[in-house]
Amino acid sequence: MKHTAVEWLEDELIRVGFFEDMKPNITFEQAKEMEKQQIIDAYDVKWVEYIIDGKDYYNETFKKK
Repeated sequence: MKHTAVEWLEDELIRVGFFEDMKPNITFEQAKEMEKQQIIDAYDVKWVEYIIDGKDYYNETFKKK
């Protein structure tokens, strides 16, 4: 599974100890939702005979199984 940029940043901040005495706050969850919508919107490409659904693309590419 791929990581989004926000997920990568959160992982890196945790790895270097930025959140040593606290849990990552809700801001990362909000940022992930915003990024998710941006990915969906960017991938919503409609062609005459072929439709690529951005939400399906996001779920197949980034959704944790």
